[in-house]
Amino acid sequence: MKFIIMLSLSLMLACPAIAYDDNTNQCNKKTAIKYDFSDYMTGVRSKIQKAWTPPEVIEEGHATVIFKIDKSGNVLSSYIKESSGNRLYDESALNSIQKASPYAQLPDEAGRENITVVYSFDSSIVKTDHIKELVQMSENCDNRTALKYIDQAIREIEGDPAAYFLYARRHKLNKALGNHSEASDDLVECKRLKTLYDKKRIEKCKQALAQEETPFAYFTLANAYDLAGDYNNAIHNIDKAISMTELNHAYKRYRAEIIMRNK
Repeated sequence: MKFIIMLSLSLMLACPAIAYDDNTNQCNKKTAIKYDFSDYMTGVRSKIQKAWTPPEVIEEGHATVIFKIDKSGNVLSSYIKESSGNRLYDESALNSIQKASPYAQLPDEAGRENITVVYSFDSSIVKTDHIKELVQMSENCDNRTALKYIDQAIREIEGDPAAYFLYARRHKLNKALGNHSEASDDLVECKRLKTLYDKKRIEKCKQALAQEETPFAYFTLANAYDLAGDYNNAIHNIDKAISMTELNHAYKRYRAEIIMRNK
């Protein structure tokens, strides 16, 4: 399965404290220092690209992170500005920012103690741009026409476990059109492929954990078990993640959610 990955970033330069004017609420042009951070940002992007392994999302993901780098290249803070709506995706983005640290020291000539960076993470697991286009086209038409687009997408990746989400869509379309027999067959195939996809995802997470035992690796494996409906193994692995770091508030909240689903 091919990932389509797009990474973009921009720089937010706060005014130096010495150049701030309370009366005008603007930077003093005489004392503010202008510096071209293009080369520095290229280095930041390169390090994050090497550190980030996008999680397997159903169709596509997008998240925006804002983080601050101090003069020595260390990350002072980071947070999700725009969530993907997927906990694992957001955590993978935040984790890559920390994993890529430390970055290069800020250039002395920039005259700054820190900088704030806005970074966007975008990815898709659709096999080709054409399938992505077919899925998008199916969202803007009547059910019968949408069914033709989804049929075409399924034919292109038939047999691939990642196609389970396409069968889920076709199940809903057939049901809405009164094709109950076809809808039932689609639901069966969706569940079969999802089981294969869940097993593949769990195995991939186990391999990643064997290579690098980190809180995030345990969190990723817990999430894989959670998505597969194996809540006991999910709790076991999120407990491992919690025990390995003091920065575990998000992991503890996730554990509580898993326990609720397991009741």
